[in-house]
This record gives sequence, C-alpha cells and structure tokens, in this order.
Amino acid sequence: MTQPQLQQKIVAGPEALNGEPYAAQRLDFLARRGIRNITLEALPAHASYRRYYRVHGGPRPMLLMDATLDTTEPLEWYVTVDRHLRRLGLTAPEIYDYDISEDSSLALIEDFGDDTYDALVERGAEALPFYEKAIDVLAYLHNHPEAADAEVSLYTHERMLAEAGNTLDWYAPATRGTALSEKARADYRRIWTDILATMPPVQNSLILYDYIFNNMMRVQGREGLQDCGLLDFQAARIGPAVYDVVSLLEDIRRDLAPEAFVALRRRYLDQVSVTGTEEEFDIWFSVMTTQRHCKNLGNLVRLFVRDGKPQLLKYIPRMRGFAWAHLQKPVFAELKDWFLQNDMDLTKDLKEGFEHADGYPKR
Repeated sequence: MTQPQLQQKIVAGPEALNGEPYAAQRLDFLARRGIRNITLEALPAHASYRRYYRVHGGPRPMLLMDATLDTTEPLEWYVTVDRHLRRLGLTAPEIYDYDISEDSSLALIEDFGDDTYDALVERGAEALPFYEKAIDVLAYLHNHPEAADAEVSLYTHERMLAEAGNTLDWYAPATRGTALSEKARADYRRIWTDILATMPPVQNSLILYDYIFNNMMRVQGREGLQDCGLLDFQAARIGPAVYDVVSLLEDIRRDLAPEAFVALRRRYLDQVSVTGTEEEFDIWFSVMTTQRHCKNLGNLVRLFVRDGKPQLLKYIPRMRGFAWAHLQKPVFAELKDWFLQNDMDLTKDLKEGFEHADGYPKR
C-alpha cells in the first residue's frame, strides 16, 4: 500500500513530546484508512500528553487524536464518554474511526473548528452568554434520567482524598521549603476524611471533570444546547453533580464578577435540584472547590518541578485566593488551622527557588 504524502506543520507544542516513532504510527494509521496527500497541523499542546492534529486535505474536516502517551486517561475512556454524551443528546465530536493497540492509541474525530469559548471571549465576545449556555447544558445533563448510566468509574471519597493529597506531596515542599512530617500528613487526611464523611446527600451524575471554557466550543450550524460542543472529557466519572458547576464558576483562568456568579448560581438552581436545600448546595460547592484547589495547587507545582512546564504557575496566586476564601467557612475550621500550623499560609507566595526544595516525591 502506498504511504500517504504527509507533512507536519508544527503550530505549537514540542513535537518531541510524542517523538518520531509515534509519527510513523500516525502515518500507518492514516494509510490503512486510505487517507493520503494530506497535511497534519499540530494543535497547541496543553498540560496533558494527548496531542491533536488538524487534517488538511482529507475527505472531511477532522482531527487526528494521538493518545499513545496518555496512560492516565486512555483512549477507551474517551470513546465511552463520547458515545454516552451523544446518546444523551449533547454535542461531542463524532468518532469516525479509532485504533487501540499495544503500540498506539489513535482516533479520527469530528473537527468543531477553532471557536472555543475562551477564544471567542479573547476575540471580544461577551462572556456571560457563554456562561449561561454552559449552565444550561449542565442543567440538561443533571436532569437527564440516564446521565449517570455511563460505564465510567465512581468519584469516590477515596479518590477525592487522594487528589487533595497533591497538596502534601507537591505544594507543601514548594511553600515550606521542606516536606511535611508524617503526623502532619496523617492529620490532613483525617481532616478531609471527616469533612467528606459529614456531607449532606447529593445527586450523583456524570461529571465531565474539567468543565471550563477551553473545553467548550461554539459549533456552527447547530442550535440550542447542541451548538455547545464538549471537549476533553476523557476523565469523566460518576460523582456529585455540583463538581462541574464548581469547575465552571471557579475557573482560575477567568475573571467572573461577583454579581455574575450570583446570577449563574441562581440560573442553575432554578433548573435543577441536586441537594435537599440551597444551603446544602453551597456546602457542597465550597467543599468541592476547595478539594479541587488543593488538588491543583499540587498539580501546578508538579507540572513545573517534575515536567518542566511553567505555563500554569501564574494561576497559583488566584487558586490560593479562592481556597483561602473558602477556608474561612465553618466546615473548614480545622483544615484552616492545619494550614496555618504547618507553615502553609495560603496568603503567602511560594518560597524563592521552590523548584529546588527538599521533600518532593522521588522521580
């Protein structure tokens, strides 16, 4: 079989991330599907090892997804969630073909274009209508009787606790200069265990896990909720429906005026009820957003210290601010004291030269 004539135009992100052996696998994947005389344009890479290539000159607009190096969120997960979202009547990319083997994980998927909500706002569009659409999509999902029927893992308290532990492993050395004692680590886990154990009942649903403007697109030619294209949902799981509201309304990458926050919270609660009372919703919101920030404070330090990716460090001050504001609430009284007693005041910056601190996990 004749190999496709293919050029790779690198727009952003180091090609070395996937390496030349994976380029050969991409060629073979395309060749076996009769796709020739095309150009692959590498789209900007973010924090994950998943790469996307826009296919120019193919039979239709499409992207080549290369998940070969993404061992934490395998392609099987993406396929499962994609099909579930489409069955529910939401807009996720159509999967034209995919192949999962020992050597590679590749898929050809629908190309929604370049109009992420982030990009549209950066080009001057008003943000509030996109927030409103995103809230309406969540309300639709959380009201759907089959939303939680996806064959994905549960977002258990154990998983929440493990994620919050990123603060122990990565953020603590960066802000203290040294590792925490075993007693301090045990106290932190106990406090979080107690918080989660005393939470009021909440409706479980499919949570997309990273429900932010950069993972939503305006899809041309569609109307209503269907013009909101959903992306990057391979980590989805079944858990508290409040989680995705948190992801959207306390996104560290975006400014959201307090009055807009209030209006969007009201818009969601007027459409769906996932807790017994609004007060219980607010408790879940604070706990999920603080857990998420504790997870990501560690993640952002890890991405720089271990993986050499400094791009997201600029968001740490805002993340600290969000977390510190929530720690003032009664449910977090003991956790707030823990941070202060262990020299981790969230109002203070990271240590100078924190990347050289002692106490990070062994590589």
